[in-house]
Amino acid sequence: MKDNSREEIQKIRENIKEAELVLVGIGEEFGLKEADGRFKKEEYEVRMAAYQGLQRLLQNKNYFVVTLCTDGMIRQAGLKDERIVEPCGSYYHLQCANKCTDTITVPDEDLQKKIKGMFQGREEKKNIERDLPVCGQCGKKLIWNTIETENYAEEGYLEQWKAYTKWLQGTVNHKVCLLELGTGMKFPTVIRWPFEKITYFNNKSLLIRVHSRLFQTTEEIKDRSTGIEYNPVEFVKELSIEA
Repeated sequence: MKDNSREEIQKIRENIKEAELVLVGIGEEFGLKEADGRFKKEEYEVRMAAYQGLQRLLQNKNYFVVTLCTDGMIRQAGLKDERIVEPCGSYYHLQCANKCTDTITVPDEDLQKKIKGMFQGREEKKNIERDLPVCGQCGKKLIWNTIETENYAEEGYLEQWKAYTKWLQGTVNHKVCLLELGTGMKFPTVIRWPFEKITYFNNKSLLIRVHSRLFQTTEEIKDRSTGIEYNPVEFVKELSIEA
C-alpha cells in the first residue's frame, strides 16, 4: 500500500464494521514457507499475530473464511471452525496414500502437537512423516490430506464447502465486504474469480484486494473494488490494531 495513510486504513475498518456480512479469502501469500523440510518460528509468530488480528476484526460479524493455506493456523487463532473452509486441505487431516477409502483421519492429540511444532520450527517434517499411522483398510501409510498429495481426497473439505455455498446464498442483496488477502493466480477459480463475480452481481458489495503484486481488480467492478499493493500479513496486522 503505497499511500499507507491512517485515513485509508480507517475507511477500510469502517467498511468492515458497516457490512452485514464479511467474506474473507486467504491466499498463498499468507501461507508459511517451507525451506529444506523446516518452517521458521519467526514466520509462524508473525502470521499468528495477523490471524489473531483477523479474529478481532471478525468477532462480532457474520463471516466466512475461504483459505488456500494448509498449515491450519487459522483454526488456532480463535476463529470459528464452522466458519472456515480449506479447499486445499490441511496438514491436520490425514488420508490413505492409495485412497482406498474416502475416510479422513484426524490425528490424535500427540500428533497434532508435533504438527504444530513442525510449523513452529521445532520439529522436522520428515521425522513426523516417518511416524504417521497406517490405513486401517489396506495398511498403506497415511499421508497429508493436502492438494499437493497424489490422489488428494477432497472429502476432507466438501461438507464444509456445502456450508460455505449455503452461507453465500444468504448474501444476495445484502451489504457484503469481501476481503481478499494474498490470493494470486495459483488457484484463481477458488477465491479470486468467484470474489470478482460476487462483487459484479451484488451492487451492495465491496471487494478489497490486497496482494504484494497482483492487487489489480477488473474494469467491470472498479466502482465497487479497491486494489492495495501491500504485504497482506502486514496489512491485517495494521488493520486490526484498533479492533
